[in-house]
Amino acid sequence: MNKRIYTSLLFVLMLAGSRLAYSQAINDHIFPAHETAKPFINFDSKGFLINGKRTFLTSAGLEYARIPRQLWYDRLLRLKRAGFNCVEVYTIWNFHEPLEGKFNFNGDHDLNAFLTMVKKLGMYAIVRVGPYYCAEWDLGGYPLWLKFKPGLRVREDNEGFEKYVDRFFDHLLPIVFNQQINKGGPVILVQLENEHNNGWGTIVPDNYFKHLQSKALSLGLQVPYFFSGLHHASDPAGDGTLDDRKRPNPWFSTEFWSVWYSQYGAKPTDSAVYARRTWKIIAHGGGGYNYYMAHGGSNFGYTNNDEDAASYDYGSAVGQAGDLRPIYYGFKRAALFARSFQDVLENCTDATAAYKDIAVDSSLKITARSADIGDLIFLDNPTKKTLKARVKADNDIPVADISIAPDEIYPLVHNYTINNVITLNWALTRVYGMVKQGNTTTIFVEASKGNAALLYFKVNGKPTATQGAKAFKIADGSISLAGTLQAGGLTEYTFEVSGQRVRILVGDALIMDKTWVTEVEGSPVIINGPAYLADLNLKKKSAVGKC
Repeated sequence: MNKRIYTSLLFVLMLAGSRLAYSQAINDHIFPAHETAKPFINFDSKGFLINGKRTFLTSAGLEYARIPRQLWYDRLLRLKRAGFNCVEVYTIWNFHEPLEGKFNFNGDHDLNAFLTMVKKLGMYAIVRVGPYYCAEWDLGGYPLWLKFKPGLRVREDNEGFEKYVDRFFDHLLPIVFNQQINKGGPVILVQLENEHNNGWGTIVPDNYFKHLQSKALSLGLQVPYFFSGLHHASDPAGDGTLDDRKRPNPWFSTEFWSVWYSQYGAKPTDSAVYARRTWKIIAHGGGGYNYYMAHGGSNFGYTNNDEDAASYDYGSAVGQAGDLRPIYYGFKRAALFARSFQDVLENCTDATAAYKDIAVDSSLKITARSADIGDLIFLDNPTKKTLKARVKADNDIPVADISIAPDEIYPLVHNYTINNVITLNWALTRVYGMVKQGNTTTIFVEASKGNAALLYFKVNGKPTATQGAKAFKIADGSISLAGTLQAGGLTEYTFEVSGQRVRILVGDALIMDKTWVTEVEGSPVIINGPAYLADLNLKKKSAVGKC
């Protein structure tokens, strides 16, 4: 065996920390932010805080390297419309240094422009800087010319390898670090290395990891960071609670494998399967997730590995051609709920014991999360048949019958503080989400034809029903709604208390899929009707948009 063949073989063997050949059981911790960055991005054991606000991270994996620059905005906007508030990207080495010493950060390779666009769209970014990536990309992202360096061994404390890593990082990391959130950019988390056999989370097992860490810190890394990844799996929540008193940070999955890289297009079962796996994260105490991939894109210039062709469609929510699959709308429902109630989910404890008897059905699994601002209860139907749960909330509220589809996790809301005069005492119907617009709070709820949407409010003041008055029942200190879905789309019910207005929009699942929340001039706007909403402008109170 000649020396060149041996070197090439050694290089390939050192890539053996591939997607299914690693151990991630070391820890799932995150290094804290530098003190100067903590006002902008921080965390505790319960949740993330961004700009001082509890924030549930609904992150979408995509690669700017697999998307022509002309399509960056379109693909990012599609993900934003699905409720994602964050994107996760690799900064693939051989994409930026294909020829030794020749760096490319222009055009389709302009990482700074991409991150600036993410910021402009009001999203955050998790950047995985490598130097190894996997990603079903040629050589895992390593430049081909590395293979021909005598004595070079990758992914370990090798002087020759670290020399070239340092040179790449000297060009790459200033771009990433100048876009950290405390410097006005979108970057909130950074990952060093990827899926390494030895170091995950905050474990620094050897001098190679120490070298990566010290190099990044010396170049100005200030946001939280971690090694290799966190909870990579196709069902990362598993079957247990995600609470861990020993963990200093919230539970998070950096690679929630939604479908798989060998698939093109959607299978009929994808939406229900991955919706359930997402809701398990929400219901069991997770602080967020990142789908890998939410949009796969394409491999240009023979950058695919030996298992793939030009397509990296992944069967993902946003297809290779920009098409929206059923799984897209399932992700949208989960993201809208999680972000609407992030002040609970990012600051809660397990309250399952307090609600274990809320529904009498031995087939149901019940979990609950409790925070100062309110509680969320989740009715989980793990069976393959529809269950009708009889829910007994309080003594002064009638028993409600709720149909729960096979494998569905159905959320209930209890004692949630909307403002200083209105509390949502119980929502015994599926709440999709909640949006605040000045003194108006809009609640999206689902009700199929013939079934009532049941919401019970406590109020501090005299309530007045202003739309759909016949569906409301007013008593001392309370107002309740038994609203039905009328023909013609969303049905609106409203009431007011002391100048504060609550608007309830009732629709079935299909109507809710076609309901979009966006912003115009910093104010939330709700649009119903189109299967997809692109850009929207308001001119003299009339909407002009692209659907």
